[in-house]
Amino acid sequence: MTAAVALPFLMAALCAALAGRLGRATGVLAALAFVPALLLASRTGGETLSETTRWVPDLGLNLVFRGDGFSLMFAVLIGVIGTLASLYSVTYLSDRERFGRFYPYLLAFGGSMLGLVLSDNLAALFAFWEMTSVTSFLLIGLWHTRSSARDGAVKAFLISALGGLALLAAVAMLGVAGGSAQLSQLDLDAVRASPLFVPALLLTVLAAATKSAQLPFHLWLPTAMEAPTPVSAFLHSATMVKAGVLLVAKFGLIFSVSPLWSGLLVPLGLATMVWGAWLALRQNDLKALLAYSTVSQLGLLVSLYGVADAEGRFAATTHLLNHAAFKAALFFVVGIIDHETGTRDVRRLSGLRRALPVTFVVAALAALSMAGLPPLGGFLSKELFYETMWHQGPLFLAVAVAGSALTFAYSARLLRVFTGKLSAPKVPHEAGAGLTVPAALLAGAALLMGLWPALTETLTRTAQEALAFGSYGGHIRWWHGVTPALLGTLVTWALGAALVWRAPAAQRLQERLTPRWNANLSYVLILTLLNTLASRVTARTQGLALPDQLRLSLGASALIGGYAVWQAPQVLPRLGTVPLEALPVAALLVAGAVGVALSRNRLTAVVLTGLTGFGSAVSFLLMRAPDLALTQLLVETVTVILFLLVFRFLPGVRDLPRTRGRLGLDLLLSAAAAAGATLLVMASLRFLAPPISPYYLLNSYKEGGGKNVVNVILVDFRGFDTLGEITVVAVVALAVGALVRLGRPGQAPPEVDAEQLAAPAPGAGRERGPQGPRRETARRPPRPRRPAERPDRRGRPGPAGREPRGVRAGDAAHGAAAVARTQRAGRGFIAGLMTACALILHRVANGRCALNFPPLTVVPWGLALSFTTGLVPYLLGRAYLKSDYGYVSTP
Repeated sequence: MTAAVALPFLMAALCAALAGRLGRATGVLAALAFVPALLLASRTGGETLSETTRWVPDLGLNLVFRGDGFSLMFAVLIGVIGTLASLYSVTYLSDRERFGRFYPYLLAFGGSMLGLVLSDNLAALFAFWEMTSVTSFLLIGLWHTRSSARDGAVKAFLISALGGLALLAAVAMLGVAGGSAQLSQLDLDAVRASPLFVPALLLTVLAAATKSAQLPFHLWLPTAMEAPTPVSAFLHSATMVKAGVLLVAKFGLIFSVSPLWSGLLVPLGLATMVWGAWLALRQNDLKALLAYSTVSQLGLLVSLYGVADAEGRFAATTHLLNHAAFKAALFFVVGIIDHETGTRDVRRLSGLRRALPVTFVVAALAALSMAGLPPLGGFLSKELFYETMWHQGPLFLAVAVAGSALTFAYSARLLRVFTGKLSAPKVPHEAGAGLTVPAALLAGAALLMGLWPALTETLTRTAQEALAFGSYGGHIRWWHGVTPALLGTLVTWALGAALVWRAPAAQRLQERLTPRWNANLSYVLILTLLNTLASRVTARTQGLALPDQLRLSLGASALIGGYAVWQAPQVLPRLGTVPLEALPVAALLVAGAVGVALSRNRLTAVVLTGLTGFGSAVSFLLMRAPDLALTQLLVETVTVILFLLVFRFLPGVRDLPRTRGRLGLDLLLSAAAAAGATLLVMASLRFLAPPISPYYLLNSYKEGGGKNVVNVILVDFRGFDTLGEITVVAVVALAVGALVRLGRPGQAPPEVDAEQLAAPAPGAGRERGPQGPRRETARRPPRPRRPAERPDRRGRPGPAGREPRGVRAGDAAHGAAAVARTQRAGRGFIAGLMTACALILHRVANGRCALNFPPLTVVPWGLALSFTTGLVPYLLGRAYLKSDYGYVSTP
């Protein structure tokens, strides 16, 4: 199971590296990433599997994968759809697609979903949940030159982020109430008796509703169709949209004892089913029709799992399998239609069965299964759905019949493009095997599950132990006798046929009944209000002059700190004697700070700011911390240089008008800040528990191989902290680089959007998207020409900006020498600072960067090196980032 989760991430990195050479063949390599997930099929139906990777056992932070029947079935489902989507994309995508982005995003998305399905640790479950949100954002916004793609990606991310916050709070409450960080080891009696039970239940419902597009959070799913069709097939059938269904299925074992659980989920799911089907019937875009149909089908699944009894879970799991088969097949079919005709508009398509006979057969099988017609698998699961709703009450069955009748109608609307006289924007022809085979396999699976009910029940029963429906005595059969479910089926077919027969009248009725208000308008309104509020708060607080901002910050800090001291008076330790040699350093620090406050020009202020930093380095030396002193010295050097680089942009020193009252307030705030800092330092000297420093002193050399305790702590004892700090610094560097590349203040690089296709901007290139419509991509602007040639230091003419080779070689030698002297743990940081100083000084002296490649390209490779370094001990059976050392004697 660990391999099934880890391999997609590893293959994502490999695909990113090889995509430039492999091109579209990268999809074949990507499909191999799901092989371990497919192999899990051999373990279904057996004992529950468990694999644990220990991290912080005392805190319960372990990566635990648990392979019960339901999790393994879901993982295999993800593996099947992921493999077919990867192979389908080999033929579907354009040669000019960015394969180095598409396949890594797709594999990271699949790996995140596999981790979510198999995780037993609550913290890991939440982490993978959020990773699906991030990777889906990247996939939906893959064609980011389209405004609709950007809007869909942001909308999906914001709504999923809301659910992520709810899930975070829910799993925290469950862990506290249940006394365990593992889902399978929660004390259910303690959870149900806890006052946190109801809040956790409500938060779980919110998280599931946002992820699985339940009302009113359904608006993100239709806009997610801006992703390429292989992504849509993967996302809509087996991955992200099913994450909420997965949460309801698993957490239903905890919350099912409360009537509130089914009382919320069953009506919510049925309402979503009917409303999604109603909206699907109105769509003219085939992909939008399928997107709204997914909303409807997700509502069906949520209502069944929300029933929270054995019958409901059995019916839901059966339909889960059927839905994955027919929905992925239909998305593949729509991709074929778009690929061959250049459009997805049902008003411009008809008679395609003559030109696309194989595609028509596949579409008919998948659509009839979605409509719930025999002999397809969708008919069997629909019968189970009706039976379950009948046991909840006649009203529930009536709503289910209404939703299914609409499903029948929009399935027929989808198939209309294959009937009548041939009409299409361009002459279509049957697609190749690369497109038709994945769709045909899934449609064949939908047919097989209908013709072989015993096989369908066997697949469903693999999850019976995990979802506790082993006691359900019903079976999947074609004939159950004359039952309310059969009568509901007959009514469904009659209503659906009437909607198809009277389609124009039904469309006019929809136009009259559909309200002007919708969820998208509410989303835009809420987002506009939030942006307006944020802008006003920012203008009122951060738009002030710097002294006013400092007054607000210091005043808030003084209030918070004063309240804390008032509530819990501090017992301060006795101060020892102050060493005599520390007095000059303290005087230097105070003099530098006072000098900055009293300086009347910018250069003096910069120099005096550096004086305080260098004084701090001297204080570290007095405390016998030479490495900290050297680090502080280098950081201060870089800071002063950066100040000088932006010196001409700094505002001039000027006197600000200040009344006596404001002067008194400033003095009071200054005194409060000084007293607060002093109290904080003195309070930190009083330990609330035995200090851990003796442990580090005793074990730094024995465990970490270094005599410098601080360095060993950084790279060994607290290596995860350092890894997190590296990640934060890398992200900040990328963000700053992106801001710098935006251009001059008030300007932005030109962006070509879909609305400008009719009049392309000069110099813009066209790139054909895989779905027919062209999308514009602005070419990278040409680099500015260098100024006229100028003589080098020997008087010989040469191109401007080209520095002597000796300087660049000196930089390399400087960094190499620094690295060569880093035999002890932690000294690499200092070596990096020294190299950075050399490069910055080189930039100041020569006016341009010394590197022959964009500096920001080093950041992702550095992060990858940092993370993969920790994998070496893990692959050897030890803890992640566990260090080892040894010594080699040289003659």
